Amino acid sequence: MKQNYKISIKSLEDSINVAEYKEWLIANSNNSVYYSVEHMRPFDKDFGKLNYFSFEKDNTAIIVMPFIIREISYNNTSSPYYDVISPWGYCGPIMQESVISEDLVEFWEQVDQWYAENNIVTEFVRFSLNGNHQHYSGSIVKTLSNIRGNLFSNFEEQWTAFNPKVRNNYRKAIQYNLDFKIFHNKEITTDLIKIFNYIYVDTMNRNNADSTHFFSDTYFENLILSNLENFSIAVAYYEDIPISVELIISYKQTIYAFLGGTNAEYFSYRPNDFLRVKIIEWAINAQKKNYVLGGGVKDGDGLYRSKKALFPKDEPAIFYTGRKIINQEVHEELCLACNKEKYLNLSKEDFDTHFFPFYRSSK
Repeated sequence: MKQNYKISIKSLEDSINVAEYKEWLIANSNNSVYYSVEHMRPFDKDFGKLNYFSFEKDNTAIIVMPFIIREISYNNTSSPYYDVISPWGYCGPIMQESVISEDLVEFWEQVDQWYAENNIVTEFVRFSLNGNHQHYSGSIVKTLSNIRGNLFSNFEEQWTAFNPKVRNNYRKAIQYNLDFKIFHNKEITTDLIKIFNYIYVDTMNRNNADSTHFFSDTYFENLILSNLENFSIAVAYYEDIPISVELIISYKQTIYAFLGGTNAEYFSYRPNDFLRVKIIEWAINAQKKNYVLGGGVKDGDGLYRSKKALFPKDEPAIFYTGRKIINQEVHEELCLACNKEKYLNLSKEDFDTHFFPFYRSSK
């Protein structure tokens, strides 16, 4: 181990560590919301505990990576083993601009050493779209194609670049006299957040979404009101009725479509295309350079295609995830206990794309 490197593990359940983490985040990442404590903290306290690695070089923290550590139960009883998962969304290591390849290699070596010494069986990492998966010490999986559209300097060029279906849907929305408003900073109120979440929850219910996609008003209020400078809420109205919404994260010159939804009663009015076209127009006027819409549930599905139609000529950005088995023996034992027959019949290719870690796939 090189003497000028040092790794520390700090709990984000501790208020002093939270303050230190937030200070580092503001100084080194322009306060990215995806790394904010309010966003990352597990919604279910039984899910795990939020921590972060602080990796120092010459007594200065150059890399920080949040992670959730979870207890592993075995045959319905507690065990001395744990696994690690990154928080939901774009995550992985966040680093100073001065970080070089040698630093990242050493970072992952020390992370793995800590895992081995602390009964960590597996690690699952959701990376960002900025290449922070490079030099990862586990297996890298191309998980989803994400739409990251490049914005032109003027809206006229952007309009001609849309898929014709988008333009036609927008024209149809105009016929219904839909209205558009976008709220920023102190314009965002608790009442507006409740309206957003009502439409969002209704959309998730309609799509039979997993329980992990539902959030309380309190969660959104805590997240948004603690990071007002990074959030906007865009709303499409029909006769003053909010019918389509999108919660937007701003980060440097990029905006992210964080979460959104549409009232099904007004689908025929095409409010979703209307809303996104107006967001793009607003973003261009605000001199933003990119609009990240994410992907579908799987590549090429209807959700992905609807997003791709806004940026049909732009190459997708790949969302990578990382998988790592630290303790092979315990991992094997846990997988066999979970579903022996299925585990033994999985090919390597199937295992690489299967839910990870396998031993949690039935839960």
